[in-house]
Amino acid sequence: MNVCITLVTLITMFLFSCVEKSPKTQSKGHEINPQKEFFNHFKLLEGKKYAGKEVFIAEGMESWASLELIMHVREFTDTAVYIPFKVGNNSSRTWMLIMEGENTLRFRHDHRHDDGSPEDLNLYGGYGTKNGSAYKQVFPADDFTCNMLERICDNEWTVEFSEDLSVFSYSLRKARELIIQIDFDLKNAIQ
Repeated sequence: MNVCITLVTLITMFLFSCVEKSPKTQSKGHEINPQKEFFNHFKLLEGKKYAGKEVFIAEGMESWASLELIMHVREFTDTAVYIPFKVGNNSSRTWMLIMEGENTLRFRHDHRHDDGSPEDLNLYGGYGTKNGSAYKQVFPADDFTCNMLERICDNEWTVEFSEDLSVFSYSLRKARELIIQIDFDLKNAIQ
């Protein structure tokens, strides 16, 4: 009888110890990468266009305030988002967000001539920093960018969603000074 009670007690203790450890293991196994969470917000925007406005321009820089600014989340895949960015009549720019593996988000500026050939300054950008969030990612210029053009080596691009996903912002800092910021109204897609 004592052996049965001891055996039942041991089995019960073993089962309770498994139950207590299980949630901890599950939570570690299901940690979500902020870069991946940020990237996935674009799925909701796929195929839609949004108007933007210049909300900041550094003194001495050419303003885009009088130009039509439109971002078009043209394509979303498991590994890339393509966002053509039109400035007035200039359609040469496409922002690219690329998931490299499960943990690394890369931001690129693809600049093309009217015939589709790449411009000389093309595919510059950087990799997301470790302190980004599901709503904000920062991309300092990477080695590829620095080797392409040394004067943009201190550039840092930030792309950000408001927490209610109603605004998307693109900004550029140079030597930590804000150069330009453009906000897009995600509440009102345009045709």
